Amino acid sequence: MENKSALVIGGSGGIGSGISRLFASKFSRVYVHGGHDSSKFDNLLEELRGKNPSCKVEKVLYDFYMHDFAELAESELSKIAESVDILCMCHGPFIQKRIDEMTVSDWQRIALYDYALPGFFVSKVLPSMMKNSFGRIILFGGTGTSCRTEFRTNAAYAGAKTAVGTLVESTAAFYAKFGITCNAILPGFVKTEYNSGFLVPAGMEVESRKIAECVGFLVDNPELNGVLLRVDKGWSPNF
Repeated sequence: MENKSALVIGGSGGIGSGISRLFASKFSRVYVHGGHDSSKFDNLLEELRGKNPSCKVEKVLYDFYMHDFAELAESELSKIAESVDILCMCHGPFIQKRIDEMTVSDWQRIALYDYALPGFFVSKVLPSMMKNSFGRIILFGGTGTSCRTEFRTNAAYAGAKTAVGTLVESTAAFYAKFGITCNAILPGFVKTEYNSGFLVPAGMEVESRKIAECVGFLVDNPELNGVLLRVDKGWSPNF
Protein backbone atom coordinates (compact mmCIF):
# COMPACT_ATOMS: atom_id res chain seq x y z
CA MET A 1 0.00 0.00 0.00
CA GLU A 2 2.88 2.41 0.66
CA ASN A 3 3.55 2.74 -3.09
CA LYS A 4 -0.01 3.77 -3.93
CA SER A 5 -1.41 7.18 -4.82
CA ALA A 6 -4.62 8.66 -3.46
CA LEU A 7 -6.95 11.55 -4.27
CA VAL A 8 -9.13 13.10 -1.58
CA ILE A 9 -11.82 15.29 -3.12
CA GLY A 10 -12.92 17.74 -0.45
CA GLY A 11 -9.79 16.92 1.50
CA SER A 12 -8.90 20.45 2.66
CA GLY A 13 -11.29 20.62 5.62
CA GLY A 14 -13.93 18.90 7.70
CA ILE A 15 -14.11 15.11 7.41
CA GLY A 16 -11.83 15.25 4.38
CA SER A 17 -8.89 16.77 6.25
CA GLY A 18 -8.84 13.82 8.65
CA ILE A 19 -8.80 11.43 5.71
CA SER A 20 -5.99 13.43 4.09
CA ARG A 21 -3.98 13.02 7.29
CA LEU A 22 -4.56 9.28 7.30
CA PHE A 23 -3.67 8.84 3.62
CA ALA A 24 -0.50 10.94 3.96
CA SER A 25 0.68 8.49 6.61
CA LYS A 26 -0.03 5.46 4.38
CA PHE A 27 0.67 6.25 0.74
CA SER A 28 3.52 7.58 -1.38
CA ARG A 29 1.50 10.34 -3.07
CA VAL A 30 -1.63 12.14 -1.92
CA TYR A 31 -3.53 14.74 -3.91
CA VAL A 32 -5.58 16.95 -1.61
CA HIS A 33 -8.40 18.81 -3.35
CA GLY A 34 -9.90 22.04 -2.08
CA GLY A 35 -12.32 24.53 -3.58
CA HIS A 36 -10.17 27.57 -2.92
CA ASP A 37 -6.85 28.70 -1.48
CA SER A 38 -6.62 29.59 2.20
CA SER A 39 -4.09 29.73 4.99
CA LYS A 40 -5.93 26.83 6.64
CA PHE A 41 -5.41 24.71 3.53
CA ASP A 42 -1.71 25.62 3.37
CA ASN A 43 -1.29 24.82 7.07
CA LEU A 44 -2.84 21.40 6.52
CA LEU A 45 -0.47 20.65 3.64
CA GLU A 46 2.52 21.76 5.70
CA GLU A 47 1.38 19.49 8.51
CA LEU A 48 1.01 16.50 6.17
CA ARG A 49 4.42 17.03 4.60
CA GLY A 50 6.05 17.41 8.01
CA LYS A 51 4.61 14.23 9.46
CA ASN A 52 5.63 11.99 6.57
CA PRO A 53 8.40 13.47 4.37
CA SER A 54 8.40 10.36 2.18
CA CYS A 55 4.86 11.10 1.00
CA LYS A 56 4.52 13.58 -1.85
CA VAL A 57 1.53 15.77 -0.91
CA GLU A 58 0.09 17.92 -3.68
CA LYS A 59 -2.54 20.65 -3.59
CA VAL A 60 -5.30 20.58 -6.21
CA LEU A 61 -7.60 23.60 -6.48
CA TYR A 62 -10.94 23.41 -8.26
CA ASP A 63 -14.15 25.21 -7.33
CA PHE A 64 -17.02 23.10 -8.65
CA TYR A 65 -19.47 25.98 -8.31
CA MET A 66 -17.43 28.46 -10.34
CA HIS A 67 -17.39 26.28 -13.45
CA ASP A 68 -19.98 24.73 -15.68
CA PHE A 69 -20.29 21.04 -14.83
CA ALA A 70 -19.21 20.05 -18.35
CA GLU A 71 -15.86 21.85 -17.84
CA LEU A 72 -14.91 19.34 -15.18
CA ALA A 73 -13.89 16.75 -17.78
CA GLU A 74 -11.01 18.98 -18.97
CA SER A 75 -9.81 20.03 -15.53
CA GLU A 76 -6.50 19.12 -13.88
CA LEU A 77 -8.52 17.42 -11.14
CA SER A 78 -10.16 15.12 -13.68
CA LYS A 79 -6.81 14.23 -15.25
CA ILE A 80 -5.32 13.39 -11.84
CA ALA A 81 -8.25 11.07 -11.14
CA GLU A 82 -7.38 9.06 -14.23
CA SER A 83 -4.21 7.68 -12.65
CA VAL A 84 -4.75 7.30 -8.89
CA ASP A 85 -5.06 4.01 -7.01
CA ILE A 86 -7.37 5.29 -4.27
CA LEU A 87 -10.25 7.74 -4.56
CA CYS A 88 -12.07 9.21 -1.59
CA MET A 89 -14.97 11.50 -2.43
CA CYS A 90 -15.85 13.66 0.60
CA HIS A 91 -17.39 16.63 -1.18
CA GLY A 92 -21.16 17.17 -1.33
CA PRO A 93 -23.46 20.09 -0.47
CA PHE A 94 -26.14 19.73 2.18
CA ILE A 95 -29.56 21.30 1.69
CA GLN A 96 -32.25 20.94 4.33
CA LYS A 97 -35.66 22.02 2.99
CA ARG A 98 -39.14 20.62 2.67
CA ILE A 99 -39.99 19.38 -0.83
CA ASP A 100 -42.42 22.25 -1.41
CA GLU A 101 -39.63 24.72 -0.58
CA MET A 102 -37.10 23.37 -3.09
CA THR A 103 -36.24 25.59 -6.06
CA VAL A 104 -34.97 24.68 -9.52
CA SER A 105 -31.41 25.60 -8.49
CA ASP A 106 -31.73 23.53 -5.30
CA TRP A 107 -32.70 20.43 -7.26
CA GLN A 108 -29.96 21.01 -9.79
CA ARG A 109 -27.31 21.51 -7.10
CA ILE A 110 -28.30 18.33 -5.27
CA ALA A 111 -28.49 16.20 -8.42
CA LEU A 112 -25.18 17.43 -9.81
CA TYR A 113 -22.97 17.55 -6.77
CA ASP A 114 -24.35 14.81 -4.51
CA TYR A 115 -24.89 12.17 -7.19
CA ALA A 116 -23.56 13.06 -10.67
CA LEU A 117 -20.23 14.34 -9.27
CA PRO A 118 -19.27 11.14 -7.41
CA GLY A 119 -20.56 9.16 -10.38
CA PHE A 120 -18.31 11.13 -12.75
CA PHE A 121 -15.22 10.51 -10.64
CA VAL A 122 -15.96 6.80 -10.30
CA SER A 123 -16.15 6.67 -14.10
CA LYS A 124 -12.79 8.50 -14.36
CA VAL A 125 -10.85 6.26 -11.97
CA LEU A 126 -12.13 2.88 -13.15
CA PRO A 127 -10.17 2.48 -16.44
CA SER A 128 -6.71 2.81 -14.85
CA MET A 129 -7.76 0.73 -11.85
CA MET A 130 -8.93 -2.01 -14.20
CA LYS A 131 -5.65 -1.85 -16.08
CA ASN A 132 -3.63 -2.07 -12.85
CA SER A 133 -5.87 -4.73 -11.28
CA PHE A 134 -6.16 -2.62 -8.14
CA GLY A 135 -8.42 0.12 -6.88
CA ARG A 136 -10.07 1.46 -3.76
CA ILE A 137 -13.05 3.80 -3.99
CA ILE A 138 -14.65 5.40 -0.93
CA LEU A 139 -17.79 7.52 -1.33
CA PHE A 140 -19.98 9.20 1.26
CA GLY A 141 -23.67 8.70 1.78
CA GLY A 142 -25.78 10.54 4.33
CA THR A 143 -27.32 9.92 7.72
CA GLY A 144 -30.07 7.32 7.43
CA THR A 145 -29.55 6.64 3.70
CA SER A 146 -28.73 2.94 3.80
CA CYS A 147 -32.19 2.25 2.36
CA ARG A 148 -35.17 4.18 1.01
CA THR A 149 -37.25 5.93 3.66
CA GLU A 150 -39.12 9.18 4.25
CA PHE A 151 -37.66 12.54 5.28
CA ARG A 152 -39.62 15.65 6.27
CA THR A 153 -37.03 18.29 5.43
CA ASN A 154 -34.26 16.32 3.79
CA ALA A 155 -35.81 14.26 0.99
CA ALA A 156 -33.79 15.76 -1.88
CA TYR A 157 -30.38 15.38 -0.26
CA ALA A 158 -31.20 11.96 1.21
CA GLY A 159 -32.53 10.79 -2.15
CA ALA A 160 -29.25 11.62 -3.88
CA LYS A 161 -27.23 10.01 -1.11
CA THR A 162 -29.39 6.89 -1.22
CA ALA A 163 -28.66 6.72 -4.95
CA VAL A 164 -24.95 6.78 -4.10
CA GLY A 165 -25.56 3.41 -2.45
CA THR A 166 -26.74 2.01 -5.78
CA LEU A 167 -23.58 3.38 -7.42
CA VAL A 168 -21.43 1.75 -4.73
CA GLU A 169 -23.09 -1.65 -4.92
CA SER A 170 -23.11 -1.66 -8.73
CA THR A 171 -19.42 -0.77 -8.94
CA ALA A 172 -18.54 -3.39 -6.35
CA ALA A 173 -20.53 -6.10 -8.11
CA PHE A 174 -19.14 -5.62 -11.60
CA TYR A 175 -15.56 -4.46 -10.99
CA ALA A 176 -14.49 -6.74 -8.14
CA LYS A 177 -12.90 -9.11 -10.69
CA PHE A 178 -10.39 -6.33 -11.45
CA GLY A 179 -9.23 -6.08 -7.84
CA ILE A 180 -11.36 -2.98 -7.24
CA THR A 181 -13.44 -2.31 -4.15
CA CYS A 182 -16.08 0.39 -3.78
CA ASN A 183 -17.58 1.20 -0.39
CA ALA A 184 -19.34 4.09 1.30
CA ILE A 185 -19.31 5.70 4.72
CA LEU A 186 -22.73 6.82 5.97
CA PRO A 187 -21.83 9.21 8.77
CA GLY A 188 -24.04 10.62 11.45
CA PHE A 189 -23.36 14.16 12.67
CA VAL A 190 -19.61 14.62 12.71
CA LYS A 191 -17.70 17.18 14.75
CA THR A 192 -16.09 19.52 12.22
CA GLU A 193 -15.58 23.25 11.74
CA TYR A 194 -18.52 23.30 9.34
CA ASN A 195 -21.24 22.13 11.70
CA SER A 196 -23.66 24.75 12.97
CA GLY A 197 -27.31 24.99 13.83
CA PHE A 198 -27.98 21.27 14.35
CA LEU A 199 -29.39 20.02 17.62
CA VAL A 200 -27.78 16.65 18.24
CA PRO A 201 -28.55 14.52 21.31
CA ALA A 202 -25.75 14.47 23.86
CA GLY A 203 -23.10 11.92 23.04
CA MET A 204 -24.33 11.26 19.50
CA GLU A 205 -21.77 13.34 17.58
CA VAL A 206 -19.01 11.34 15.88
CA GLU A 207 -15.40 12.48 15.96
CA SER A 208 -13.84 13.21 12.57
CA ARG A 209 -10.83 11.01 13.26
CA LYS A 210 -13.17 8.04 13.77
CA ILE A 211 -14.53 8.55 10.26
CA ALA A 212 -10.97 8.54 8.91
CA GLU A 213 -10.22 5.33 10.80
CA CYS A 214 -13.26 3.67 9.20
CA VAL A 215 -12.11 4.81 5.76
CA GLY A 216 -8.70 3.26 6.45
CA PHE A 217 -10.35 0.02 7.52
CA LEU A 218 -12.31 -0.20 4.26
CA VAL A 219 -9.23 0.61 2.18
CA ASP A 220 -7.10 -2.01 3.92
CA ASN A 221 -9.56 -4.89 3.60
CA PRO A 222 -10.30 -6.09 0.05
CA GLU A 223 -12.88 -8.52 1.41
CA LEU A 224 -15.11 -5.53 2.16
CA ASN A 225 -16.77 -4.54 -1.10
CA GLY A 226 -20.15 -2.92 -1.65
CA VAL A 227 -20.38 -1.96 2.03
CA LEU A 228 -22.59 0.92 3.15
CA LEU A 229 -21.02 1.48 6.55
CA ARG A 230 -23.08 3.42 9.06
CA VAL A 231 -20.91 5.44 11.43
CA ASP A 232 -23.61 7.20 13.43
CA LYS A 233 -23.68 5.59 16.91
CA GLY A 234 -27.04 4.08 15.99
CA TRP A 235 -28.82 7.43 15.70
CA SER A 236 -31.01 7.77 12.60
CA PRO A 237 -33.14 10.91 12.86
CA ASN A 238 -36.10 11.16 10.52
CA PHE A 239 -35.66 14.87 9.76
